[in-house]
Amino acid sequence: MVDTRFGWLLDFADLKAGAVPVIEQLDHRLLNEITGMGDTSLGDVRQWLRAHLAPVLPGLSECSVRIKGDVEWRPIVRRINVADGIKQQIEFGFAAAHYLPQLPADHKCRRMHGHSFGVAISTPDSLRLIGRARSLHEKLDHQLLNDIPGLDNPTSENLARWWWDNLSGRPGLIDEIIIQETCTTGCIYRGES
Repeated sequence: MVDTRFGWLLDFADLKAGAVPVIEQLDHRLLNEITGMGDTSLGDVRQWLRAHLAPVLPGLSECSVRIKGDVEWRPIVRRINVADGIKQQIEFGFAAAHYLPQLPADHKCRRMHGHSFGVAISTPDSLRLIGRARSLHEKLDHQLLNDIPGLDNPTSENLARWWWDNLSGRPGLIDEIIIQETCTTGCIYRGES
């Protein structure tokens, strides 16, 4: 694409080649330990990115930083058609940090990092679960998952099982729980067989 302000061709591959090494300095890192990072507010992260991207992306005048996902308690209840009738699905998100201690020492996920998790709970009766789901959301939101009892190794699978165990008060109350850790990582849990 042509940038009319500068009169040169802007190629995505060039943007990516310049940006990726800078962004990788932040990926799966504790922001408080990044050299030149102050209070780790969104404004501070934006300033750090602008300072580090400007030398590799000529013409960069601004960048934006946002937190992905809605981490406030705003559940959406959907009616979904399934083979044996209509079910309800409670969907919401929460933000939390974790590290996976059972991975090899050099694996990036062994270091502390954070996600905006997505949760979807399929149930025949959302009214019986929504209050309990909210209280569990409050226990996890903006916490270090490894510090939560039962989540010393908080993989997506263990997180789904934790939700199941803490929500299901009677058989048949939950059909499945979906945990979405990233756009490509997550799991579906349907209880123990």
